Amino acid sequence: MLGIDLKMIVMTLYEEARSLFEGKKDFIRRDIEGFDRVFQFIFTDKPEENYYIEFSKGNVVVGKGIHSSPHVKFSMKTDTYRRITSGELDGEQAYMLGLISIDGSIYDAARFGYILQKLLRR
Repeated sequence: MLGIDLKMIVMTLYEEARSLFEGKKDFIRRDIEGFDRVFQFIFTDKPEENYYIEFSKGNVVVGKGIHSSPHVKFSMKTDTYRRITSGELDGEQAYMLGLISIDGSIYDAARFGYILQKLLRR
């Protein structure tokens, strides 16, 4: 045994999102310009993984925890999230199957889904 805690090697969902969104913000700048919104991710099985993504003035901030006034909330299990970000499951399909609940504008949620898919395909 090497004495390495494998949990420390695996990125948290927050770290994954931060790497994905903040690391590629130039790639999506046109998509988020003028789209000042906050998207909250609620994980029903692991609330310690909750995070939010804020688009503001062409910038992206990914924060841990709960935002005080998100425009859209996505609630799901972490397994559903992982299946979506791996490409195994489409977000729209997950919503239609009842695996994700959305509180807020469906239009904004769909636009966010487009941006996410654009990043995941890159």
